[in-house]
Amino acid sequence: MTRERYIHQLDSLRTDLQHMDALVEKALITAIHSLEGRNKTVASAVIDGDKHIDEAERTIEERTVHLIATQQPVAGDLRLVASIIAIASELERIGDYAVGIARRSLHLVQYTTTAPPAMLHTLTLQVQHILQSSMEAFVRQNVELAQDLQQQEEQIDALQQQIRNELMEVARNDVQQLEAVINLIDIVHMLERTADRATNIGERVIYLVTSDIADLNP
Repeated sequence: MTRERYIHQLDSLRTDLQHMDALVEKALITAIHSLEGRNKTVASAVIDGDKHIDEAERTIEERTVHLIATQQPVAGDLRLVASIIAIASELERIGDYAVGIARRSLHLVQYTTTAPPAMLHTLTLQVQHILQSSMEAFVRQNVELAQDLQQQEEQIDALQQQIRNELMEVARNDVQQLEAVINLIDIVHMLERTADRATNIGERVIYLVTSDIADLNP
């Protein structure tokens, strides 16, 4: 019975992490929608909803501490618990980026003549994909999927630099758009940082499966 309870607790932790990931992905997508639709209500909902992500992380922390104290996991199970805590922390930071994007979106509502770059939508899709891939790698404990994140992250880096260059050109040509451009550059940066966090998740997956320390974002 004790072993069954232990396995149930581990499964519950995995489920909690996937629930937290769903909240984070929804926040990120909704934040971008608030930007594209210039919708203050949607942006405010992302900001208000961040407390649910924080609560999810606290729940995971509390349950992992309880499991370690009562079950004393060893070897692979201990790596799993440590990885869940680390991944939850990465997801919480991504949730913060979603809030940051929503706040920048609120500022941008007043700049009706400054449209987000067309490539920003492509960047968003790529960032969503890398985050989903990183969590799929965790769920499947798949090292190859985790390693593939490095190439995805490099493509995102290249695209975000291209968008930054385009935005800087807009500011140089029209100083009145400078503040709007700064907000958009911040959004691009937060999307790029989300991709970095996804590669961190991939590194935790590699550690979980192989015990090796990987660097997917040198």
